[in-house]
Amino acid sequence: MGDQATENLSLDQVRDLANETFRACGVSDEARMVLAAIVTRSERDGPRSHGLRMLPVYAQSFTSGYANPDAKPVVTRTAAGALQGDADNGYYQHAASLAHDQLIEMARTNGIAAFSCKNCHHLAGLRFDVEPLAEAGLVAIGVINSLSMVVPQGGTRPVFGTNPMAFACPREGQAPIVWDQASSMVALMDIRMAAAEGHHLPYPAGLAPDGSKTTDPDAILDTRSLLPFGEHKGAAIAFLVEVLGAALAGGTLSVDNQDREAHGALNIKGGSTVIAIDPNRFGNPMFNEYINRISAEIIDNGDARIPGDGRLKMRARAMQDGVNAATDVLDQIRDVIKTAGS
Repeated sequence: MGDQATENLSLDQVRDLANETFRACGVSDEARMVLAAIVTRSERDGPRSHGLRMLPVYAQSFTSGYANPDAKPVVTRTAAGALQGDADNGYYQHAASLAHDQLIEMARTNGIAAFSCKNCHHLAGLRFDVEPLAEAGLVAIGVINSLSMVVPQGGTRPVFGTNPMAFACPREGQAPIVWDQASSMVALMDIRMAAAEGHHLPYPAGLAPDGSKTTDPDAILDTRSLLPFGEHKGAAIAFLVEVLGAALAGGTLSVDNQDREAHGALNIKGGSTVIAIDPNRFGNPMFNEYINRISAEIIDNGDARIPGDGRLKMRARAMQDGVNAATDVLDQIRDVIKTAGS
């Protein structure tokens, strides 16, 4: 494969391009600012497959009528430690922004609190849902279910989505420790990006049309049958996410795709749950020392690194040098802006 043509953009330019795209699609000012920030952070920190490359997918969800560009989310307190959101067929992050301050206050009061949301879309990296809570001094776990394309271990047809989960915790004097991961071997957008860039995946991540495991991203996109990570272990995590995401929140199950199919969307109106824990309320005054000790055992331990820290290096480079965006992706985005805005 030859070198792909790219264009260097500052993070401000990335944000402006995302804003322009959402504005052309008629997205409300409040939601537009939230989503543009998510796209920018994805380009800054990774996964970049969820950054500018995702803008045409966001746009399709709005212009097809699948997602509501003028959503007015509602957040209701249902118990001392529970918030429930209805995203009004908009994106999860818009609803979560309305719940953010109250969720933190509830966690600090009760020691633990949760926000679940239904009737919501989600196309971003999950790390950005939990990182702000860790920046506020909380430990956070987030999950969301997604479009069915992961085959349970030993199965022949998809049951679960890539069903990601994310974790974040504060780290004294440094950026929080944050990681997110799909329940599948590889996230869907990473497979799409490999196909677009013309290379195979480093290991088998899905099924070919003949049912065999393959590294060919085009074959996997053809079957839409991804493999769970760690075989039965990843399938078990996908099940957990389906329960905590869809079942707890009242979102659409990964297998219930009829509405999605009618609009040709890449996501479902799933369910999301984030749990926030205040370590100061759990009786261990040495919490920060524990985190430091765990981290110290990883640092200088061969090639090991603290989960998520690789993205902090990406962040530093992007803030200084900007990001290199594929020219064909930028052309596609500019076409979307022109078409949606006309």
